[in-house]
Amino acid sequence: MPDSSLLSIANTRIDKLSCSLNTGIQDLFIQRDDLIHPIVSGNKWRKLQGSLERAKMEKLDGIISYGGAFSNHLIATAEACRIFQFPCTLIVRGEELTPHSNPYLFFCHRAGAKLLFVERSEYQKLKNRDGTIFFNGKKFLSVPEGGANRLGVEGCMNIVDPSDAYDIIALAQGTTTTSLGILLGSHPSSEIWCFPALKGFNALCEMEKLASSTGFLSEYNQQKHRLKIFDEFHYGGYAKKRDQVINELADISFNPPILLDPIYTGKAFLGLLSVIRRNDFSKKKILFIHTGGVRSNALL
Repeated sequence: MPDSSLLSIANTRIDKLSCSLNTGIQDLFIQRDDLIHPIVSGNKWRKLQGSLERAKMEKLDGIISYGGAFSNHLIATAEACRIFQFPCTLIVRGEELTPHSNPYLFFCHRAGAKLLFVERSEYQKLKNRDGTIFFNGKKFLSVPEGGANRLGVEGCMNIVDPSDAYDIIALAQGTTTTSLGILLGSHPSSEIWCFPALKGFNALCEMEKLASSTGFLSEYNQQKHRLKIFDEFHYGGYAKKRDQVINELADISFNPPILLDPIYTGKAFLGLLSVIRRNDFSKKKILFIHTGGVRSNALL
């Protein structure tokens, strides 16, 4: 078994999965990207790796990135920069916050990240900054909120093997960086099923905007027919009804045992099972991507 204390995509694996609520699917698999690292897990490292390598190669003074008070991206960025001994500044939405406002922010502070708190209107102006910027007289690489840049998409294009012709690849959706990367990097016959975590989220519009801003619009337009968006499994919105999701997951027996978080992967997996139960997918080969976040959400 790979050592998940090491930060490496070599730790990931694909398991055949059975669960007590699975009604008839013989070929259900789960890709364990959560094993990449306890904190910088799943899609977080996929999205960050290219930016960290670029900043090191160009001998920049550090990484600067953006997120809310309970952002998995922020704690992943702080931890990755700590591991690689690279300076890190995090712009946090909410000027009333402090490093001690919650366990997420305290974790980032303890990992050595410098936290700057800005009012929400100012944050909206800053969160999409991408590329080299000058900050306090130093040269930083600015990584947009959620790692949503070209390097992030390219990292996520490597999540699945393009030679593996799964009928369906299912995953939770946040900023759309991961889902866009998987769409562009997967076998052309695979359907990509996305389960947004946000209520009222226009997934197709956001994916198109990201594809355009990262230079992948032509490729996206050629592949978007493979997308299916299931936006009814947000449980009331981002981070809502955590206890309900936890209880529903607790009612499922998994073999092999897995942990799913109540913010992203848990809702997506419950959504996948719901769609499977109301349709006949018994002959389909399905891959669920575990995008991590379990240890991160345990901080809540």
